[in-house]
Amino acid sequence: MARIIRYNPPVTDFRVPEKAEIAAIHEVAKILTSTQNLDRALGTTLRTLQSFLGFDRAAIFRPDEATREIRMEIAAGYTAEQRGRSRYVWGEGIVGKTMKTGSPIVLPDVRKEPTFLDKTRAHGKSSAAPLSYLSVPIRIGSETLGVLTAERIGRVGTQALESDARILNVVGCFIGQTLKLHRAIERLQEEFQRQRQEFEKTIRKTYRIENIVGQSKRMQEVFAAVTSVAASRATVLLRGESGTGKEMIARAIHQGGPRAERPFVAVNCAALPETLLESELFGHKRGAFTGAVEERKGRFEEAAGGTIFLDEIGDIPLPTQVKLLRVLQERKFERLGENRPVSVDVRIIAATNADLERMVAAGTFREDLYYRLNVIPVYLPPLRDRREDILPLTEHFLERFNREHGKNVVFTKEALDLLLEYRWTGNVRELENLVERAVVMAKSSTVPSQDLPRAIRVSSGPHAIGLYGQPIDPRTFSVASAATEPDSPDHGREGKPRSAYLKEMEIEELRRALEGAGWVIARAAKLLGWTPRQVAYKMKKYGLSSPWKK
Repeated sequence: MARIIRYNPPVTDFRVPEKAEIAAIHEVAKILTSTQNLDRALGTTLRTLQSFLGFDRAAIFRPDEATREIRMEIAAGYTAEQRGRSRYVWGEGIVGKTMKTGSPIVLPDVRKEPTFLDKTRAHGKSSAAPLSYLSVPIRIGSETLGVLTAERIGRVGTQALESDARILNVVGCFIGQTLKLHRAIERLQEEFQRQRQEFEKTIRKTYRIENIVGQSKRMQEVFAAVTSVAASRATVLLRGESGTGKEMIARAIHQGGPRAERPFVAVNCAALPETLLESELFGHKRGAFTGAVEERKGRFEEAAGGTIFLDEIGDIPLPTQVKLLRVLQERKFERLGENRPVSVDVRIIAATNADLERMVAAGTFREDLYYRLNVIPVYLPPLRDRREDILPLTEHFLERFNREHGKNVVFTKEALDLLLEYRWTGNVRELENLVERAVVMAKSSTVPSQDLPRAIRVSSGPHAIGLYGQPIDPRTFSVASAATEPDSPDHGREGKPRSAYLKEMEIEELRRALEGAGWVIARAAKLLGWTPRQVAYKMKKYGLSSPWKK
């Protein structure tokens, strides 16, 4: 209960109706919980007190964390000049005392109170009507976060003043909870910003071109191309098989250029259904389609000033290709459900493992879009064509996964020899997955050759056997020798070129694995030592599909 100071018997004892008090509290609660703009919410709260309860002026004072000076931060009924003059130290004036003691102070006529300093100079003494003044703490538990003041001309009476003090105490508690919540949010945002800066430092360090593993001549050529193109804003098209590290090279291009401090946004075009791809890329307006309950920025706007990486660009449907072509030409687009063009400054890096030239000829990829994308093509070689990188990559992945899993695992010489001989159809990603699996599953500090996946163990050797136990004649088929030897006009069985013969063998192994697994991709991948994505890609490449779907 607020204490009444120097109270004189009133002539009248007018009270605000109880319904108005309840309505004011309800409205204040809605305001403080409906917005994240703290100053706007507090200002609206003070104006609500004026409107519902008839206060002539109201203000919120908060201490400066550095100087502890108590300042009028939010006000209603005061001019900007009056607000700027209202500053107190702890214990000074009515506001300073409330801040120091944490107790409310109620004055029937503030002009008769000697400790009232009137720093705003807004309280003249010429008026005959009393000027009641209330000062209540804004508290959370035992901590005082600020002071809420309110005043009105002509309001007197014990019950009336106690009613004002009671409702201001309730509002002060609401404001205290709001200040505490926003302070917690600010701390979280500061911590998030700090972690983001640390993460960006790590990303910039990780994806510097000199940190990418690759000592082969083919990869050195790729690195030279990346270094040359990074400083420009030219569109880059990365070509290569799945798993060759196209996204890592795209990040290296971004980090090596002037946009390194700006966003890098990666979009896997193949992972998004056609109905959502356009919205994901360009954004949409509220109500543009069923489920669009609010306006949303697309990935191009998120990447403004930076780089957008469009992975699997060959999977973009023709209608979206038209809109993408305009972005490449004019750097403009429209959100779904909106006709206003949006301009964006963004660098585009695209990647694909598809044969775009063949798709252009077949009419499934626009020729004009192809030429717009193919400004600077960079070809990433498959791992089987740069075998001198297999051991450095293996060591790199071993170091990383040993650190992550708290182990100290190494491969035996025999196991490393098999890794060197394997064809690596899944490229660097397949090697990375194999090393992680070996580290996680290792029962000792060494990984022998017999602990490697069956597909690697049977890929070569004088006593190699096929996937289902059938012997492989080394005179007619050797994946290891075929993988290490350069392409040549040598022929395999029946006078076929070696590359064609190996392709047939791969198709046959894939088909037999799928049949043995009941055409379940995950099971076939486990038999082959591949990932399900690699199996699905090979099925699409070779036109294999389950007989039950036909």
